[in-house]
Amino acid sequence: MTKNLVFMDIDDTLVNNHQEISKFTKDTIKQNQPNTIFYVATGRMFTSAKVIADEINAKVVASNGGIFQNGSQIIQSYLGKDNLTNIYHILEEKDLSAFFFSNHQVFYNCSLPKYFKHSTNNRIASPNPDDYLKVDLHLLLQHSDEIINGIIIEDTNIDILESAKKELRDTTDLNVSSSFKNNIELIPDNVSKATAIHQIQNEYNITPENTFTFGDGENDIEMFNTSKYSVAMGNASDFVKSHANFITDSYLNDGIAKFLQEHLS
Repeated sequence: MTKNLVFMDIDDTLVNNHQEISKFTKDTIKQNQPNTIFYVATGRMFTSAKVIADEINAKVVASNGGIFQNGSQIIQSYLGKDNLTNIYHILEEKDLSAFFFSNHQVFYNCSLPKYFKHSTNNRIASPNPDDYLKVDLHLLLQHSDEIINGIIIEDTNIDILESAKKELRDTTDLNVSSSFKNNIELIPDNVSKATAIHQIQNEYNITPENTFTFGDGENDIEMFNTSKYSVAMGNASDFVKSHANFITDSYLNDGIAKFLQEHLS
């Protein structure tokens, strides 16, 4: 029987607001696993993504493609010293907060927001305070051979965020995107969920015609181009929906499971 590949974003796609996967979705995935390889494909760091993936016996594309499981290997890319230096100077100039991720550690440049320290519902990091390390530029560069990706978060001044995004695109060789209007996601150039998926398709010899991608954010659009069954969640923006071949129900209404039941089961 022909194998299929399914890639699912996590936040606002696979899990609900309590970071839970519904029983219906779990059962649907389990039902299809004999002939389908399932992946989560997320901006989260690897260890955070793996917690969710392990619930459904799935593999991981994390850090927006900066680290992923491919067969028996784990493939990683890094931001590098020059990019980290440029990013840090822009953060200082615009008084912005950022988080940088290895496969198991979070580095941050400003005061750690309360919700990062105490919430187990956060989207991008770990609820364990021991996983966080505050850094200046010198200490950040000492970890440059570990740091895979970063995210800048600004909840109040979106204009400053847009200005930073433009400057980052002009002064670094990074892939700069946003998954929500209050963030900028940073990964190495020529790295994305899509580049990871292409390598995984080659590893398993599975074509786009047998590939499914589910997402709700702008960082999922490149991923949509890797699959015949590109599926935007019902809660996605009209812009994201316009780049998908299909639209399913929202993440709160089992959109993934409903689509798989119709097109895969």
